[in-house]
Amino acid sequence: MTATPTMTCIVCIGDRQVEVRQVPIVAPGPEEVRVRIVASAICGSDLHQYRQSAAERARLGYSRFALGHEGAGVVEAVGPGVVHPKLGDRVVVYHLAGCGHCVHCRRGEPGFCAEIRSFSRVWHGSDAESMVLPARNALPLPDDFDFVDGALLACNVGTAYGALKKAGASADTTLAVFGLGPVGLYTVMLGRAFGAAVAGVDVQPSRRQLAQELGAEAVFDGADPATVAKLKAFGAGEGVHASIDTSGAVAARTNAIDALRVHGTYVEVGVSHDTTIRPSQQLMAKEVTLRGSWIFKLYEWEDLLAFLRRHRLPIQRVVTHRVRPAQAVEMFHLADAATAGKIVFDWS
Repeated sequence: MTATPTMTCIVCIGDRQVEVRQVPIVAPGPEEVRVRIVASAICGSDLHQYRQSAAERARLGYSRFALGHEGAGVVEAVGPGVVHPKLGDRVVVYHLAGCGHCVHCRRGEPGFCAEIRSFSRVWHGSDAESMVLPARNALPLPDDFDFVDGALLACNVGTAYGALKKAGASADTTLAVFGLGPVGLYTVMLGRAFGAAVAGVDVQPSRRQLAQELGAEAVFDGADPATVAKLKAFGAGEGVHASIDTSGAVAARTNAIDALRVHGTYVEVGVSHDTTIRPSQQLMAKEVTLRGSWIFKLYEWEDLLAFLRRHRLPIQRVVTHRVRPAQAVEMFHLADAATAGKIVFDWS
C-alpha cells in the first residue's frame, strides 16, 4: 500500500499555541492550483487566531488547517479547467477567495462576496510547504520581485496601499498613522512615497524609531495624553488631513479621529469589534469622512507593482526575522509581544 504524501505546516491550536505538523498534501480540484510555498509571513490577523481559545478553534474545526495567508511560491500542480497560471509560474497568494461569479468577484473585489472563504479556516493557509487555492487567487509575481517581496505584498504592503488611496494621500496632505506594526510601518513608507507628510504613533519606542528610519517626519507616543495636540500642531495647527489606524485599539481610533482637521478623512484598517465614536463631536462638528479599507483590490495589483518599482521602495527593511518553520513557536511568541518587525518563514 502506497503511503499518503505529506507536507510540513504550522497549525494554530489556540490559547497562544502553534505546532509544526505533518499533514496530507492536497490535490487541486477544478479551477484550483497547488502552490509550492517558498516564503510566508506572520500577519497581525494571524495573532487573533493565535489568541483565540483552543476549545473554540477545535469546535469550529480551524485547528485542522495550516495557518497563514501571506505567501508566495511556484505553481506545482493545476486542476481541471485551469488556463492560468501555468506549472512553474511564480505567484503570490491573494487570500480573499470568493465564488468567482457574483458582481463583486467580477469587479475584482472578492472580499465583498457573500460566499467568501478564508484560508486557514476552510483550506490550508500559506504557512505550509504547499497550499491549494483558486487559480484566480494566484497573482503573477514578476521576476524583479523575489518570494519574500511576494509574501509581503500579499497582505501588508497591499493593505497599506489600499488604505492610502482611500485616505487621499498626496503631496498636499498631512497624514497620521496609528499603530506601527508591519502594516503601519508600510503605511508610513508608502505614505511618504505618495508625497504626504507623515507622523507615526505607537506606544513602543522601537517601532517609533523604525518608523522614523522609514520616512516618518515625526513620531509620537500613543500613551502620551498630549498626542492629539501634537498632531494638530503637526497639521499646521488645524489637525491632519487624514489618519489611518492599523491597530484596532479604541484609544488609537479616538485619537486618530480627534486629530483630524475640518473635512479630514479617517481610514479604519485595524480589526476591532468596539464602537466608541462620538458622532456629534467627532463627525458632525468637523464634517469628517470615515472609511473602511480591506487589503487591496485585484484590479490594483499591477498598479501596486508599478508604484513600488517607480519609487524603489525597500519593503524588506521592515523584516526583522527570517527563519525556518521549525522556529514557529518562538516566532509567534515574539510576534504576540509586538516588539518585532515583520517575521518571514523560509520554506525553500
